[in-house]
Amino acid sequence: MSRELAAPSDGDLLRMDALAPSGRVLCDVLERQRAAVRQTPLLQAILDAMSEMVLVLNPCRQVVAANRRVLELLEKVSSQIAGRRPGEIVGCAHAADGPDGCGTGVHCVTCGAVQAIVQSAQTQRQVTRECRIALDESSSSGALDLRVTATPVQIGEEPFIICAIRDISDQKRIAVLSRMFFHDVLNTTGAMRGYVSALADELGGKLEDDEPLKALARLAEQLIEDIQSQRDLMAAESGDLVVQWRPVRVASCLAELRTWFQSHPSAEQRVLRLDEVCDTTLMTDPRLLSRVLANMIKNALEATPPGGEVSIGCVEREGDVVFHVRNPGVMPKEVQLQIFHRSFSTKGQPGRGIGTHSMRLLGERYLGGRVAFSSREPEGTIFTLALPKATHQRCNLG
Repeated sequence: MSRELAAPSDGDLLRMDALAPSGRVLCDVLERQRAAVRQTPLLQAILDAMSEMVLVLNPCRQVVAANRRVLELLEKVSSQIAGRRPGEIVGCAHAADGPDGCGTGVHCVTCGAVQAIVQSAQTQRQVTRECRIALDESSSSGALDLRVTATPVQIGEEPFIICAIRDISDQKRIAVLSRMFFHDVLNTTGAMRGYVSALADELGGKLEDDEPLKALARLAEQLIEDIQSQRDLMAAESGDLVVQWRPVRVASCLAELRTWFQSHPSAEQRVLRLDEVCDTTLMTDPRLLSRVLANMIKNALEATPPGGEVSIGCVEREGDVVFHVRNPGVMPKEVQLQIFHRSFSTKGQPGRGIGTHSMRLLGERYLGGRVAFSSREPEGTIFTLALPKATHQRCNLG
């Protein structure tokens, strides 16, 4: 069993300052710790096999060993970084601010890397934190966004922290650009929708009476819906999507979807029919529920030949409220095995296949339901979303 990373004794330290944790081990102690790692060759082989940067730290947060990825990026050998701390080897602009270097300055209080390492040592558990490190003047990149995972281990009689570091700067940059894009394009599309209504008023007629303007308004609404859907999917993938629980009348939800799809291109020359619909109220996120069901309906319509029929409905069954979307086709077995995989598409086109993946992502991870399907003769293909009945019973509006 591993033990807590206890502070080194006074005899082991070069100095100990008031700002804990500080202090560094003497050279002979550091060499003993490095030797303990070197005498565990399997550990070094495992570290070198990892694509992330990995450091092995002693209780004073000094580097005892590093994997090949770290040494390649720093263009150094292990002995050149031994005894230094993570912020010192990556070039943190505040690494020298504290009385004992990295981890002891005023800026270090909010550093996610320091927090992960210290908390992991204190709790003897794996801890993950994100941090943004401002780099010193020798760096051209300005700053790094990192995700640091610290894990306590014991090698022989020596306690250590294995610190895995992933550069997430690109992810953070893309996330910021995505938010800006969605914000701007939704504003532009909303303005376009407003101008369509204004144009109808200027022409002296209602929007419903002018078919071209009515079609343009419908396209603007569809564009807004598609943009919002993509925004929500990206947020769901990153774990940032917020569920907004509200009471939803099931019959109204399906009726609105049916009306919306009657003018959708995928429904051209096809019939969208309502099956039995239970008249109940469900506590869920109406936006996400509509996303899941809309993807089911759209896929069913696209899989149905002209003149065919797709049916949708909802029943209460064994403690669940079960939505279903049925089309007459039957998927090949190889398609059924991959249907929920991200980016898998029956159309064989890059970038497709998001719809079925998002069904399960939103329906299960965020709405707490179960998404499933069956595809066989003579029933055809049926996709279902089962949401717990207890959820809506608790808030049934009756």
